[in-house]
Amino acid sequence: MNKVEIRLFANLRKFHPSSGDSDPFTLELDNKANLGDLINQLKIPRQEIGVLMINGSWQKESYLLQDGDRIGIFPLIGGG
Repeated sequence: MNKVEIRLFANLRKFHPSSGDSDPFTLELDNKANLGDLINQLKIPRQEIGVLMINGSWQKESYLLQDGDRIGIFPLIGGG
């Protein structure tokens, strides 16, 4: 099992297990879990995600999660 730390930003905080909390939280995932598996587990709609960061670097959903990874999930940014 891999333990990862997740931080959800802005309007994605509604998917936090503590409903709207801005604090990071940890999850234990299967050793073969990738970033897409995590998104599925959190039930975050893909169309709401703008940027996926792992340990400060942009990553794709296919990234294989490692024990101790720090994950940031950012929403799309709109403006006008």
